[in-house]
Amino acid sequence: MMESSQAPSPSIEQLPLEKIYTSPHQMRKEFDPIALRDLARSMKEEGLIQPITVRKMGGAFELVVGERRLRAAQILGWKAIEARIIEISDEDAAVKGLIENLQRTDLTPVEEARGFKQLVQPPYNLTQEAIAQRVGKSQTVVARTLALLDLPEEIQDLMPRGIITETHTRSLRKIIDRAAQIEMALQAESEQWSARETERRVKGYLKETGQPVRLRETKSRPSAEDPLAKIWQPILETADQVGVKVSAVKYEGAGRWMLRVEANEAIDQRRALADFFIRLGHTINGPLPSDLIESVQ
Repeated sequence: MMESSQAPSPSIEQLPLEKIYTSPHQMRKEFDPIALRDLARSMKEEGLIQPITVRKMGGAFELVVGERRLRAAQILGWKAIEARIIEISDEDAAVKGLIENLQRTDLTPVEEARGFKQLVQPPYNLTQEAIAQRVGKSQTVVARTLALLDLPEEIQDLMPRGIITETHTRSLRKIIDRAAQIEMALQAESEQWSARETERRVKGYLKETGQPVRLRETKSRPSAEDPLAKIWQPILETADQVGVKVSAVKYEGAGRWMLRVEANEAIDQRRALADFFIRLGHTINGPLPSDLIESVQ
């Protein structure tokens, strides 16, 4: 009779705090000291309601989930803490820690972007779409969040204060001069501009300095004569999911179409375009030829 092998069940043990080190995948660098003291007070009165989660690394343990609880235990002077020990890969540990932070803690947009960036870089090399599926967000949100890291650090530092949001930065990025970009952001925060007001001010600045003003484009519907008119519209509506903007589709007759396709907000533009055209190929004719897929990877 063949025996089925199962992964060992996680064990829960009391571990010395001195043998637990924090995860390098933790994107939050600062913790609210008042919130930590409140948590420590609660743990002192009620005890630890939920164990922290760790994985064994040699003779020590790497924290996977529960840094706030670990810090609160340190504040209380505990020598040991109840921990759930699991076996987990580097990639899963990074993703699990990111998801725990997204679900339980109010990360700033920049902290969230740094967490995503860890996952798209080696050794994890996750696609934006894979990250989106793991954290329950759209691929467009992941792409726009990652784009925050391209902003000057001065603007990134403003964002945790809550006045400058990701929506504000879409307008600010239209300013090529980074010094002017920073100056506009500082004024927006000081005067508490809305995203719409920021967009208006940026357009005014671009007009005054003679720079091109990119108007907000709307997705145009294909003409009624287009034999693929019923196919295009679903593609236009879902293009944002892969970080691509299709702002125009024009049927020129004789089996020719003109598309305006942009992937400016995608971090990995080639992959975003490949994802879009693969989706397009599946919709119209089925899978794209392998040589075409390889050419855009």
